[in-house]
Amino acid sequence: MVSAALAAALLALATFQPGSATSAAAPVETCAGLVPDPGTPGKASRPLLPEDLVRLRDIGPVDPSEQATRLFTLSPDGLQLAFQLRRADPGRNLYCQAMIVMEARAGAPPRIVDSGGELIRATFDFRGKAAFPSGIPLVVTPRWSPDGQWIYFLKQTGGPVQVWRARADGTGSEAVTHSEVDIENFRVAPGGRTLLFESRPALREASDAIEREGLSGFHYDDRYSPVSSSRPFPPAPIPRTAFVQALDSGAVRAASEAETETLRAPPGKDEGEWNSALAPNGRRAWIRPDPTLLSGGSLVAEGPGGAQLACHAPACRGARRPWWYKGAVRFLAREGWARGSTAVYQWVPGAAAPRRLYTSDDVLADCEPSAGALICLREGSLTPRRLEQLDPVTGRRELWFDPNPEFAALRLGRVERLHWRNAFGFETIGDLVCPVGYQPGIRYPLVVVQYDTRGFLRGGTGDEFPIQAFANRGFAVLSVSRPASAADALALTDPDEADRLSLEAFRDRRSIVSSIETGVRIAIDRGIADPGRIGITGLSDGATTVSFALIHDDLFSAAAVANCCFEPSLPFRVGPSAARHFYKAGYPRLTDRAEDFWAEMSLARNGRRIRAPILFQVSDDELMSTLETFTGLRESDLPADMYVFPGERHVIWQPSHRLAIFRRSLDWFDYWLRGIRSSDPRMRAELDHWDRLRAGWTRAPKAQPVPASPSQ
Repeated sequence: MVSAALAAALLALATFQPGSATSAAAPVETCAGLVPDPGTPGKASRPLLPEDLVRLRDIGPVDPSEQATRLFTLSPDGLQLAFQLRRADPGRNLYCQAMIVMEARAGAPPRIVDSGGELIRATFDFRGKAAFPSGIPLVVTPRWSPDGQWIYFLKQTGGPVQVWRARADGTGSEAVTHSEVDIENFRVAPGGRTLLFESRPALREASDAIEREGLSGFHYDDRYSPVSSSRPFPPAPIPRTAFVQALDSGAVRAASEAETETLRAPPGKDEGEWNSALAPNGRRAWIRPDPTLLSGGSLVAEGPGGAQLACHAPACRGARRPWWYKGAVRFLAREGWARGSTAVYQWVPGAAAPRRLYTSDDVLADCEPSAGALICLREGSLTPRRLEQLDPVTGRRELWFDPNPEFAALRLGRVERLHWRNAFGFETIGDLVCPVGYQPGIRYPLVVVQYDTRGFLRGGTGDEFPIQAFANRGFAVLSVSRPASAADALALTDPDEADRLSLEAFRDRRSIVSSIETGVRIAIDRGIADPGRIGITGLSDGATTVSFALIHDDLFSAAAVANCCFEPSLPFRVGPSAARHFYKAGYPRLTDRAEDFWAEMSLARNGRRIRAPILFQVSDDELMSTLETFTGLRESDLPADMYVFPGERHVIWQPSHRLAIFRRSLDWFDYWLRGIRSSDPRMRAELDHWDRLRAGWTRAPKAQPVPASPSQ
């Protein structure tokens, strides 16, 4: 029997009317320049500009990720593949998006089968709050109909997120569902006649209840995160409700228990999350959660007799994305110095250890096995993500689709991968980017970008500090990854214990800063970096590192952060629930006498000790987190400037905002480290303001800008 609540949810779902959306014969909406010109770029080169990085075409999220969500999928017959292509348009402050289908071969032309829609941003259940917003794009995974005639995908066009479908031949697309709440998960049922999907009608009910509560005043309780909203969030968890929709009539009904289990079962590599594999003979292989790891798992496979066989070799710990090949299980793994490399392994179930087939410092963001080869989205330090075929045995690579062929004509700074240990013995990797036109014997200003340097060197974690644009302005850049934490080294399994260990004596923060300092010293010792002109940047945890480094080190001459900071006001900014989390980790309460603690990490309390001007570029969502810091620094006469971007979250997502942040960051470090004033007339008022900040600084700046020569 359907409950009253479920019946109400069903009534909220409008019946699908065939042909009521875009008809099969309707033209597909296009966005000029979204699909690259098939012609090859010319040999002429030019400097890379911030706009070139903002306008890169993307398949999947910008940051290389460990998530298992599929970025592209193969058709059931293996002859076609599908993915979402996205490109930012900062002039209109929107994204051009399209679903692409192409033949699974080199040089096949990409075919737009659907276009348009809004950027869907991921939400999370976070510290007891449901649907906590972010600026991170949701991965849109295309799913094929069993006959290969359609792809199904999530799309948002002015209302809730719906399931859409597009004909693989490009002759039309249409909305399939008409839910009044966002659809969060779906599958095409076996046989292809029905669609299984789930949403959270109770989330809307909870939001409506909060609206009604506001009439008599919101109760301040664990639902609050003042730093993010002046309203309470719906409390998590809020259950999902599963539905079944007939694809011919559009009729919607509640899913049975068996159908719900099918929808929520761990999917295979063709459906989305890729944690298991099925061999042609029916044998399974899967990643089993490992209780000795905070994340990841171990590799298990069924033997010929059905017995479960586990791989206990070190290479199998943290194995990802398994697939079968001729009776063996192949998988991807991170390995090498500071786990900075990606490897392909082959394991015969029952063998003591797997055999490495291939390794690279490049990132394989997503791969699909095809016979003995891999079709991969691959990116290198100087190469944006593109589709290639890889033979893991021979290492032979073949380019199938390059979303950004124009990038080959841009001038880039040379990159060298560096390996070192910090003062605590932890392995660290960094990429040292030389300025375009680098000349040995000349020392250049250097900018540090954090906090994961794997893959294409674009804008650091969060994509807010344009590495190659800095190189084209005459800066050297050190892109550095965080070292392993003390909790990782001790294989702790309790997250609370790991947090306490991290904060104890600020051991992890000291370790991260030590890694950065050591990498900078390498660049100085090589005669590349000018020790008097070192800048540092950071977002999120990276911004916390910037704060700690400026307090404890005199190495840095200027800084720019995207959000900030840990201050004594932390408990009331984050709200009651999150405050308890921080208390468990060892942070002091608001009423504690904690002068010694805050002397170690509060910028507001240490403004008179710092000799580096700081630029803040923050989302309006996180302005409250920055006000105490900014006010304390300005009261200390430190040159601090701040810009606030409307409608943003923890990660900036609007294209015009990202471009503005790129440009201002470049101008900020030009001004303080190179003594250069931007020639852009739009910057005149800002530069005059920076002049006043410099004139009012009662302490001499650490940096003494050197007027730039053509080589600097």
